[in-house]
Amino acid sequence: MTDEKNSLYGGSQSSDAKSIDIYDENFHLAEKQKKIFLAICGVFISELNGKEFDVYMNTKTYTNVPKNADNIKEFGQINFESKDDFSARLFDRLQKTTHPHQFARISSMLKKMCSKMTSYSMTNSPTKLFYELSLEQRAAAVAKWSTSQKASIRQFYRTISYVARTAFWLNPYGLYPAIGYPGPDPEKNGPRFKGRTFPEYEFIKITEDTNDLEFDVVIIGSGAGGSVAAARNSVLVIEKGHHYHQSQLTLREKDGYEKLYELGGGMLSEDSSMTVLAGSNFGGGTTVSWSTSVEPSHFVREEWANSYGLIHFMDDDFIDSIKNIKNRLGVSSSNVIHNENNKILIEGCKKLGAPVATVSQNSASKLHECGWCGFGCRYGEKQGAAMTYLKDAKDYDVKFIQDCFVKRVIIENNKAVGVEATINNGDKKFKVNAKKVIVACGALHSPALLLRSGLKDKNIGKNLYTNPMAAVYGVFPNKEVKAYSGTIQSAVCDAKENVDGEHYGVKIVVGSCHPAMMSTSFPWKSPLQHKQFMLQYNHIVPLLIIARDRDPGQIKIDSKGLPKLDYKLSPHDAESVIAGILTSLKILVAAGATKIGTCQAEVEEFEIVGENSLNDPKFLQYLEKVKKVGVSNGQACLGSIYQMGTCRMGSDKAKSVVNPFGETWDVKNLYVADSSVFPTSAGASPMITTMSIGFYIANCILSEKEFVKKRQSAMLGTPNGTFTDNTNADKRSSRRRSLLSSFSSKRFSMSN
Repeated sequence: MTDEKNSLYGGSQSSDAKSIDIYDENFHLAEKQKKIFLAICGVFISELNGKEFDVYMNTKTYTNVPKNADNIKEFGQINFESKDDFSARLFDRLQKTTHPHQFARISSMLKKMCSKMTSYSMTNSPTKLFYELSLEQRAAAVAKWSTSQKASIRQFYRTISYVARTAFWLNPYGLYPAIGYPGPDPEKNGPRFKGRTFPEYEFIKITEDTNDLEFDVVIIGSGAGGSVAAARNSVLVIEKGHHYHQSQLTLREKDGYEKLYELGGGMLSEDSSMTVLAGSNFGGGTTVSWSTSVEPSHFVREEWANSYGLIHFMDDDFIDSIKNIKNRLGVSSSNVIHNENNKILIEGCKKLGAPVATVSQNSASKLHECGWCGFGCRYGEKQGAAMTYLKDAKDYDVKFIQDCFVKRVIIENNKAVGVEATINNGDKKFKVNAKKVIVACGALHSPALLLRSGLKDKNIGKNLYTNPMAAVYGVFPNKEVKAYSGTIQSAVCDAKENVDGEHYGVKIVVGSCHPAMMSTSFPWKSPLQHKQFMLQYNHIVPLLIIARDRDPGQIKIDSKGLPKLDYKLSPHDAESVIAGILTSLKILVAAGATKIGTCQAEVEEFEIVGENSLNDPKFLQYLEKVKKVGVSNGQACLGSIYQMGTCRMGSDKAKSVVNPFGETWDVKNLYVADSSVFPTSAGASPMITTMSIGFYIANCILSEKEFVKKRQSAMLGTPNGTFTDNTNADKRSSRRRSLLSSFSSKRFSMSN
């Protein structure tokens, strides 16, 4: 990849983009604050003392030790804060991953720690500031912060801990061999790459001489929703991220996160309790997805139809649109080869008697063993937007702009008439005049754009669902698991899909855990514990518990109009997560793990002994502790890889942002077509659902009056106004398929 600066707005910027000195602009650290910050960060990857080093060297790693003994020894001795680039790397990571208002919060805490009284409350040292303490004293103090009774200290710890660990593991000074990690995919220059051709894209160059642009439709966002809506004439797609050709995808973890994800892959919720991964590139989340391609569950569609008046989700034409999307992406469960990670999940489920199924992939029904796909599919096997719908759009002569931030939608006489955008971090402003505007920025940025544009709908930004994700792990010392290789997510366990009886629960899967993700998905408890944990890296199976959350959060905007993610796991949804954690631990034990652990800071690792492990009283006591500690107190490592719901679609204006056709209630010709329109949480990968909704909304725009009239007619005659999967009468079925066929062949009608 080219050398780039991360945009202030969360996307990547091309190499000629102007860098912003975010430190000078937003807050300043005094010398003492800097010293305290660096002294804290230096704790996480620090040199072990003699006794600790002996314990470390006796860690059982089997496959790693004979091959990389020198690297393992060096890893045990490494002291991050002694490196010449220690300070530069930390501040660089802090800048890339933290919003300005979060910087200010960090600065405030560091300022308080300059007082010996405040420092004493955090270190138990009445006479010394934090940077004056010994390494052992500092480590002991930091370890206690993760379980502090004060939310502000826990929040501060989580932010600093995340920054420090990722700053190291994204480039660990050549020490990947110590944990058995190869770095970039060893096959990246092999026949899988060389034997393929990939779509080529051209982008409009915005210069100082560029005048206002004119298009019939402007779409903001090139991800799942925007890409499907784009394959029409006289359309411009604006993307705040950057396009990387397959040859530019290095498959390095550092490049992948910093170039392809929001805030360099390090976005945190407002209370820092949740790490949020969201794609920010040409193709959006489809570029970095794990290939999981699932339909919306029948009970989700029924809820949307019955509770929100969106009866089209139960129509045959919506089902047909899902089929069309899946066909275009080549979605199939054939030719799926389970990697060791997924095999262990399957084995544990079978021994436990839990349901397990194969997950369909968008790989054109071909073999796709690409563990690095979260950093872009270099081989073009994954059929994301850039390989499919954006290519179709290019063939329709759709135009594209990249590295471009849309500041606002231009609204005149209560109609959207275009957008105001900037490039080079705001240095160059220009306008795009358009008859219709489709917002497809995703659940984080779509509400932010509407709010920046002056819309006053109180529902904008509300109903944020994150599908909160927790993790557990099992250690299998006699197996080389390599949780980063092979097919990423090919199996799923639905044993706890309906925890509350209302179809809110969790799915249990595995994911692609490269070193930085692995290091931050589980608690740091000491320098020794962390190094031992990572030394077992190739033998660890992480199971991910992904919840369908009932209770939402909210997207707000900061002083610059950028999104802030305000989300706290509710007691109801925490029960679902805990149910998933308990089941996942049993799956790992049934599969033969020798040690297990969770994402909870207050729960220690548990060692498995004996053959009848599932009925071992000590194991049952451990499960009780896991349940008692819970995950809703801000002391667990939680994440989100799917966000949705912040511009809810509905038939009731008082409870939604857009109407059943995707148009905002308050502004005509302004549409939203992405996962933000989901009425509730989907509880699974939203890609297929988002694309199907994008397809539906695009066709709603084809010829407004004609389509609305036909749609209303097609919706008549449903008994009691309630939909289920078996209510399709032959006449309604035939009529809707005819309607789908008629509007699928049309193009946008731009009449007002």
